[in-house]
Order: sequence, then C-alpha cells, then structure tokens
Amino acid sequence: MSSSGSAKEKIIVTSALPYANGPIHFGHIAGAYLPADIFVRYKKMNGADIIYVCGTDDHGVAITISAEAAGRSPEEHVKINHDLIVSIFERMNIDFTNFSGTSRKLHYPISQEFFTRLLENGMIDKKEGEQLYCPKHEKYLADRYVRGECPHCGFPDAWGNECGKCGVMLETHELKNPRCNIKDCGTAAQSRKTTHWYLNLGSRAEWLEEWLSRKESGEAGLKWKQLVTTEVRGYLKRGLESRAITRDLDWGVPVPLDEADGKVLYVWFDAPIGYISSTVEYFQSIGESPDRWRDYWQNPDCKLYHFIGKDNIPFHAIIFPIMLERMRQGYKIPDFVASNAFLNLEGRQFSKSAGWYIDVIEFMEKYPTDSIRYYLCADMPENSDSEFQWDRYMAAHNSELTNIYANLVNRTLKFVASKMDGRVPPLGDSSASVDAEIVAAIEAAPGAVGGFIERFEFRNALAAMLDLARAGNKYFDAKEPWKALASNRADADATIRLCLKLIKTMAVISSPFVPDTAQKIWSMLGLEGRARDVRWDEASKDTLADGAILPEPEILFTRIEKAQIEEEKKKLEAIASKSGKDRKKKSASIPGVKKNIVFDDFAKLDLRVARVVEAERLQGSNKMLKLIVDIGVEKRQIVAGIAKFYEPEQLVGKDVVVVANLEPKQIMGHESQGMVLAGGESDRIIVLSPDGPAAAGSRIS
Repeated sequence: MSSSGSAKEKIIVTSALPYANGPIHFGHIAGAYLPADIFVRYKKMNGADIIYVCGTDDHGVAITISAEAAGRSPEEHVKINHDLIVSIFERMNIDFTNFSGTSRKLHYPISQEFFTRLLENGMIDKKEGEQLYCPKHEKYLADRYVRGECPHCGFPDAWGNECGKCGVMLETHELKNPRCNIKDCGTAAQSRKTTHWYLNLGSRAEWLEEWLSRKESGEAGLKWKQLVTTEVRGYLKRGLESRAITRDLDWGVPVPLDEADGKVLYVWFDAPIGYISSTVEYFQSIGESPDRWRDYWQNPDCKLYHFIGKDNIPFHAIIFPIMLERMRQGYKIPDFVASNAFLNLEGRQFSKSAGWYIDVIEFMEKYPTDSIRYYLCADMPENSDSEFQWDRYMAAHNSELTNIYANLVNRTLKFVASKMDGRVPPLGDSSASVDAEIVAAIEAAPGAVGGFIERFEFRNALAAMLDLARAGNKYFDAKEPWKALASNRADADATIRLCLKLIKTMAVISSPFVPDTAQKIWSMLGLEGRARDVRWDEASKDTLADGAILPEPEILFTRIEKAQIEEEKKKLEAIASKSGKDRKKKSASIPGVKKNIVFDDFAKLDLRVARVVEAERLQGSNKMLKLIVDIGVEKRQIVAGIAKFYEPEQLVGKDVVVVANLEPKQIMGHESQGMVLAGGESDRIIVLSPDGPAAAGSRIS
C-alpha cells in the first residue's frame, strides 16, 4: 500500500468491454466492473495517478443479426444499447474515467495502425482458403450467418462457430449441409475461395511461456490467480494456433489494405484496442496533448491491470499481450489480469432468453445501490463460480449491512443527539484495556482492508471492514455508556468519542465499497468535503472537534422483509415460465420417452463408477472439459460438455458414472474413450454420482 512519502503510482485499469447487444446483468458487474471500481477508488485514496477506461464492444456479427431482427441499422442498435449500459453503470456508481465505444471513428485508425504494424513486424500472415458463400445474397458468410448439422453430435441447427448442443467450437466448413442464415434465408451455402489474414500466435509461444512464468512466481510481489495461469498453461500445452483476424462483413473496422476491400477486422482483434482509444478520447476531451495517452500506455513505470470474467482470459492473458509486445513501441504488457469466475442466479446461469435474469434497472428502483454493491462484493466469484441468491441477499442486507454496519452508526449518533446535546464529547481518559483494544482495532483496520485490496481479495477486504463495525458494536455494548453517564461521565465521553473515531475511520475505508453510504456517514459526523477524498493512511486520524454540533442522524438502511423476497422469487419463476424456458413448470419441454428397447440391448452397456483424476478445459470451447478417469482396470480420457457447470478442480477426486464400452470418438481433435452420464436441462446439468462410497471400476446394473 502506498504511503504519503512514496512515489506516486501511475496506473491504467480496464474492465472488459461490454457487448453493445443488450443490457448487462449482475454477473457482469460482479465479475469485471465492481471489483475494478473498488480497486480504483482505493488507489485514488492512496494518491495514485490512475485512469479507469472502458467502453462498449460495438462490432461483430451478433450485432448485425440483432440489428436486422430489430429493424435497425447497426449504428442505431449500438447507440441504444450503449446508452442502456451507461445508465446501468451510473446507477451502480461505477466511476469510469472514460467510457467510449469501438464504433467511434477515433477507434478506427488506432486499430488499423495495430494491424499495419503487426503486419510489418511479421506477426500477420495472409492465407487463401475456403469460405461459405450465399448465392442469393451474393456475399460471403461470417460464422454466425451459417447454420448446419454438427459433425460431432448431429445437431441439425448448429451455428457456424459453435454447436449449441455439444458445445464444440467449429469452423464453418466443418458443418454438414450448411445453409445461409441471413434473415432465415435457408439457401444452401457454397464453398468458394477467399483470402483472410491471421495473427501468428505460435511464433510468440516461447515469449509467452517466459512471461507467464514470471507472473506465476509472483513477480513484483504479485502472484497471478491460478484461475488465469491454468487457462493460459492449457493453451500453451495444446499449442498456440494462428487465428483469423479479418472477416467478410460491412460492419466493423475496415482492413487497411487495398486488396482487402469488403473485409473488416475481427471483433476480438479490435475490441481490446478499445482500451487505448478510450484513453486517447479521454485526454482529447479534456484538452490535453494528443500524445498524453502515451504517458500511460507506453510508460514502463505505469502499471496495467485488466479486470475480466474468466471467459475473457485468452484474449487478455494471451492474445492482447502478444499484440502489445509485437508492436515494438514500448506498450505496457499487463501487470495483472484480475479474472473472476461466473456469478450465477439461484443455481442457474443468467439468461435473458430463458427468462432467468434480474432486470438491473428495475432492481435499482427498489433497492439501494450500496446494498447490491455490498452483496455482490461479499459473494464475488473470485476463484470459483458463486451465485446470486435472493435469501442470501436479504441476509447480507439485514444481518450485516443493517444490523452491524449501519447499527453502530445509528446507535452512536442517536446517543450523541439524545444524551450529549448533539455535541462531540472530549476524549478524556481512555486508559481502560478495552479502550486500548478498540484503538488498536481502529488503527489496524485501514492496513488490513487495504492489504486485501492490493492482493485483489475483495471479499476479504469487505469482511475486514465489517469486522471493524462488529468490534465497534461489541465495544459499545461492553462499555455501557448509558450507565456511565450518571456515574462516570468522563468514561462515557471517552467511549462515545472512540466510537465516533471508529465511525469516521469506517466511513473512509468503506467508501470504495459503499460510496453513497460512506458519504452520508461523513456528513452526519459534520465533516466537510468527501470521504472518498481522504488519504487512506489518514483514515484513522481523529479530525472531530470537541464540542462540535453534529447534524441530526438519519437512518442508513431499512430492513428487507421476507415477504418482499418471496415475491421476487415468485416473479423470477413467473418470468422464466412465461418465456417458455422454465423446465420445472413447462412439462411440454420435457422430451418424451424414447422407443422401447429389449433388455439384451441395455445389457450391452458397460456402466461403471469412474474416479476423476485429472480435469482441464479444452482450448477453443467454453463447454468442453477433458477428463482422465480411473475405471478400475485402466485410465481413460473422456471429453465431456460440462464446462459451463463445473470447474475442473470441482471434479478431480469425484466419482462419476461412465459408459465404458462406447466406441471412441474424436471431439475437437481429442479422443473421447467413453461418456460421463449427466442429467438436467440446458441451463443446469448435474453429473451422475453413486450415492455413497464405491470402488473405481464398480459395475452399475
């Protein structure tokens, strides 16, 4: 943690660009935006020269498809969703230095410069290949404009880039019977020659390996999360492949080559460059030098921190660092990639299409901003998936934020108002051992909270802040100032003065988490200015004046009633049911029983208990895990489409049920020597396990 005597830190903080194709939800906020906002607020209070940049990701086929469906141009579609996303961030008190968008013309030349320079530096290769073409629309088809039969599972309606059933990442030419999906065209797609440009990632594998090793070892005292390093190690182990960085589309950043007419940069290439263009836009907007952005992005003494969800790890910990390094212009390489796992909703993934979501704007109209900021931080998915639960939200709001944090403020200030004429009492004699203990707790709290934030442990930081409030309530109860008023006024004065000092400290160190409430407390203490502007290392300093008259205290939070939460849960179920996606209530969605088979056919299956000994994600798929399982007689490799529901580490050591005599099958270049049995619906899959101890290899009949 910085001190007033140390050199001022220079820092760039980014959060993953939200896709301008709809509103963001609490999962996005908890994963990439709230932790960054907390970190930035804290660093500012330590005197850092810090900028927090972001913007919407405006390009890609999904944008054009959605815009067409809505009867809008891509520009109009992006503008509507950009404004919607900005309104959510404003309500959540996410305080960006600059929030831009990749469709702004300022972004285009910067992205094109990256392409041109990487091409000159030998990082981009031109390749001719086959691409699907629609003769009716007379255009080449990007992956999301193609549908067809999955070559792996036979699903007849797979996208050109991924099968929605088995989760395998695909190339359009792999589809069987491909057809054009532009406005449900359905015309059989033809394969034609075309040219695209590829980023040669494999050429920098050695550099990436060396760079990652330094991050794993805790370079500069900051060890990267295993969530990130494991993902990158997996890609390195499988070998980095060249990735196409151009597409045949009308919407996007044009490729800056005469021979590339009608082609744009692939969205994943230009999106992270949006951090740089947002920085450029910021300094232009405040009238600074056109090159002021270089003081950050091309300054070796500046720190760069990316805050993302785990689905963005490959782009921020592999591709973008390689791009920055190979520009050979002194660009900053990320110092830390603060990736979080996923936040789910009541046991299932957030899904607007399935009706399983919470409308953030509607939520904010009923509940305080700081209430949801507190809860999302308390249950933040820092190392593994967590979930939003309405009951847990109520408990966090009532039992922690209201009964502990706000209660200490309320009882102390009401005591001052009713028993001490509303005036700050003198400290007097505070020599009792219990007084010394609370003084020590006050003095230690800023360092404890700040230390956790420095290590990106936001849940622990919030807990340490709440521990100070908890200690204050315990101290208030132990000292019983209402009794001491008559018998020992000096002791009562000292007790309340120390409680006021604690509350002032708490206002400062809680400001990154609950900024509005922290400021309310600050004002109720009669202090001028803003709590967020106080130096962190001066948080515990007593700046209250003896005899100062305090403003009338106000209630910080009211309790959330159980009946209100029950209504929210019913509403969630009702929305899901109305959307036709709720499997519990929509019996028609349960598939019918398949045709009967004879017992001899069933007896051919060799079902066994298998123990998972290794598990890892498959490169190029967000649904597939590669498992090594022990079936008693040998170990087998099985590829299973359960990555959206299980982290690899959750499965290691777990007993599962497998089909052991299934003919091996190639899935994404890996042989799968069996099948893991699982059940459920598309938004929640659970692997089958024996109900009790069972030896690996035990037969199931």
